[in-house]
Amino acid sequence: MSRDVLDQLAAARPARLDPPPADVEGAVAAIVHAAPHSFHAAAPPVRSRRRVAVLASAGLTAAAAITGVAVVVTSGTVPTPGTSAGPSAAPRVLTAGQILLAAAERSGATTFGPGRYLVQRNESGVLLQIDGGTDTYAMLEKTSYATWLSRSGKDPNWASSQRLGLTPATPADAAAHQRHGSPRQVMVIKPVPGKKGPTSPVGTGPGEPFEERFGGSEVYAIGADNVTVADLEKLPTDPAKLRAELLRHFRGGGGDLPTDRDEWLLVVGSSVVTGFPVSGQVRAAAYRMIASLPGVRALGTVRDQRGRAGEAVAFTRSFGANGAIEERLIIDPANGQGLARESRVVKPGGSTAWLEAGVLYSYELTLAVETADTLPG
Repeated sequence: MSRDVLDQLAAARPARLDPPPADVEGAVAAIVHAAPHSFHAAAPPVRSRRRVAVLASAGLTAAAAITGVAVVVTSGTVPTPGTSAGPSAAPRVLTAGQILLAAAERSGATTFGPGRYLVQRNESGVLLQIDGGTDTYAMLEKTSYATWLSRSGKDPNWASSQRLGLTPATPADAAAHQRHGSPRQVMVIKPVPGKKGPTSPVGTGPGEPFEERFGGSEVYAIGADNVTVADLEKLPTDPAKLRAELLRHFRGGGGDLPTDRDEWLLVVGSSVVTGFPVSGQVRAAAYRMIASLPGVRALGTVRDQRGRAGEAVAFTRSFGANGAIEERLIIDPANGQGLARESRVVKPGGSTAWLEAGVLYSYELTLAVETADTLPG
């Protein structure tokens, strides 16, 4: 397939669960019945040539490992089985396991429709350090992209991407950008541990759309292994079998992937949920697999970068001299779809030393996934 389109899409994108309570089935049923009963006919989108599941941004990948804690769901009161929810009803405290199992229940009800292509639309963002002359500040570079991917592998594929421009990350950054003269072109500093790196010019406005047809069927990757859309549609819907199938591609990790098997599965499993065009049943198996792994905690209700509310779980990875990054997985409780993955700085260090703990470093949003019989135009 065309290396140009892969490079363009890659450049467009910046990777101990609480044990379930005795009444897991009751808790899951309560969560499921508390959510709306409408479903989006879609599964999560993919990144072209995804090196499984890592939100790679400016050379840094996000993922995670924090001990599990319980959280109170703030999006609504979940009634205890056998009771009715009212103004005085106490909210149910949910663990990461309960959030994931409820997402699995919802996700298992969604299916793909007929069509020659899987169509996916996404938005991503990555934080950039800007040289303001007398000081530095941060701007978020946003990009939209879409793919039409042949399900048979025999038809041509189509991809598009567009830079949406740069925006100051915080009010303080906006003030710094204004002091800098609000230029239409800024100098982006390349992260180099221990010193100020080289700079390169980047326009702050939106760029021209990039579109291309391309051939080839191996447009995804699990670990170091290339796989096809057809391979992904054959992934097991049983969590134990899915784990075994994914581990067939484990080669010891390294690079931007963890070397620990469980941590590797967390990263890969998150991509299955939010990055690959899999069926709702496969996504449900991934949620259940993630729920069996150590290192996940619940965050409760949060909003993604488009303001959409979802239940979030998180896990954290240490990058040694480059500090630690938390990866958040935000899930739509109505249908179990992955809305977004976010990478946030937990411990600044090395190439992230210029950032503060808690800062959003990168994100990827799932905007739509559907099927189609024809390419654009």
